[in-house]
Amino acid sequence: MNTRYRLVSAGLHVIMTTWTLFVLAPLCLMFVAAFKTQAEIFTRPLDLPKSPTFAAFERAWAIGIGGFLVNSLIVTAMSVTLIVAVSALAAYVLARTPSVWMKLVYVMIVAGFAVPVQSVLVPLYQLLSTAGLLNSRIAIVIPYAAYGVPFTTMLFYAFFLEFPRELEEAARLDGCNRFQVFRRIVLPLSGPVVASAAIFQAVFTWNEFILALMLLTETRVRTLPVGIYGLIGQYSADWPALMAGLSIATLPLLVVFVLGQRHFVRSMSGLGK
Repeated sequence: MNTRYRLVSAGLHVIMTTWTLFVLAPLCLMFVAAFKTQAEIFTRPLDLPKSPTFAAFERAWAIGIGGFLVNSLIVTAMSVTLIVAVSALAAYVLARTPSVWMKLVYVMIVAGFAVPVQSVLVPLYQLLSTAGLLNSRIAIVIPYAAYGVPFTTMLFYAFFLEFPRELEEAARLDGCNRFQVFRRIVLPLSGPVVASAAIFQAVFTWNEFILALMLLTETRVRTLPVGIYGLIGQYSADWPALMAGLSIATLPLLVVFVLGQRHFVRSMSGLGK
């Protein structure tokens, strides 16, 4: 039995190592390509650059990558904060209210998770245009929050169902109302699910392209994905600068994942529990 366990464990490690290398290979090639010339990318795609240069990073920075980076940071921070706050409150009420109507509300929230963003592009654009919100950060934060709340509510709901109610009852005996119980007891002890939700939504918001392309047409408010897209012309593209821009855009996500990988793995295996 022990030998069989070791063989299975070794096989799983080999599979996971192979898959990790498969996932990391494009990132490594992207980063290496940022130091190549245009000709080297096509003639020697898998080789190291003969004369590494930061010229591609300079060209990428010249189109305003710094401003796009700041815009993405602000939009991501606002969206994640709004999503986590709304979802946590909604999930707590749903998990603690034994009502058929609340179950129906939860089903409706889950159904909202299945609505593809492409199906609402036209009415969403018309709505925000009529409200005069186009080319503003709030124009992109509201749709991001609307699409992030359903999944995050499901994440919090699963966590709150397993949360020890004895702690809440003790706080109620001490004179706390329901909101105080949530703010002082439940939320401080919900670090894993909060981190999991924040990581999931930060990755989605940071990488989202379609809504940002449609709603943010002015350079001053563009986020990183849309700003980097400006390196692609009608007939050609500055591939080294494009790889440099993508490398810059990827680094913050790698930092976030490294800092929160324990919670991220926990969320993948148990919905934040």
